[in-house]
Amino acid sequence: MQSEPPMKSTRNACSAIFVIVLVLGGWTSARAQGEITLLAVGPMRAPTAKIVANFEAKTGQKVKVTYGNGAETRRMVAKGQGLDVSLIIAPFPGAIASGTIFPSSATLVASILTAVGVPKGRPKPDISTPAAVKKALLAAKSIGYEDPDFTVAGQGPWEALNKLGIADQVATKSQVELGPGAQGISPAATNNAVKTSKRLENGDIDIGLLMLSDMLPEKDKYDVVGVLPRTICAPVPVVGFVSTHASDPAAATALLQYLASPEAEVIWKEAGYEPRR
Repeated sequence: MQSEPPMKSTRNACSAIFVIVLVLGGWTSARAQGEITLLAVGPMRAPTAKIVANFEAKTGQKVKVTYGNGAETRRMVAKGQGLDVSLIIAPFPGAIASGTIFPSSATLVASILTAVGVPKGRPKPDISTPAAVKKALLAAKSIGYEDPDFTVAGQGPWEALNKLGIADQVATKSQVELGPGAQGISPAATNNAVKTSKRLENGDIDIGLLMLSDMLPEKDKYDVVGVLPRTICAPVPVVGFVSTHASDPAAATALLQYLASPEAEVIWKEAGYEPRR
């Protein structure tokens, strides 16, 4: 039998390899396109990861999660990021106005709670009523919370101080943890780079106002008194939206619904968040 010319044989081999590459490349691309992309809030990483893992196990659908801090996620959505599902912390008028998310898809996933902490072994103040909280804060020699202009964790404490009408009275004894680049100041260049949780642990402040979800993992380092009354510090909603550019709207909607499901509620609550009501 006459053998095939070497050049033709080489061309056939190359063609076969090219076809294989195309097939494998197409399969890989389809697999990547089949992923649901999720924008989530950094401080909620641990419970989010658990819920996403459960969703993947139940559905076989892969989810790729991108995390950012609370203020950053709002900006990302407002600037038109294209992830399939976004979890953002209220308020978010810029995100709604951007046209990159369906307002009708808004789904409350969980809410952030602001709690009171004291150094280990110190007497726990009464915080059962707004009047009791006001008395405790005025009696404290020093209090700590995060910068409300640059961190979500600072929104609750600032709301409480203003609703109680004592923001100015406690200003001189407040240790405010600055966010990155707050007011043009580098936190590293000031004493305000010290975390509020660290001040509590060291006993440098009498009362700390932080997100409950941040306090629970460190409750062996200081004592958690409880959550501030809703009348002076409303839970801050974390709301999910489906993108107008979602590659698979049905899959994105399924993920968002699962993030607010009864199974997810248990995980949110254990992590120190208020589940949807």
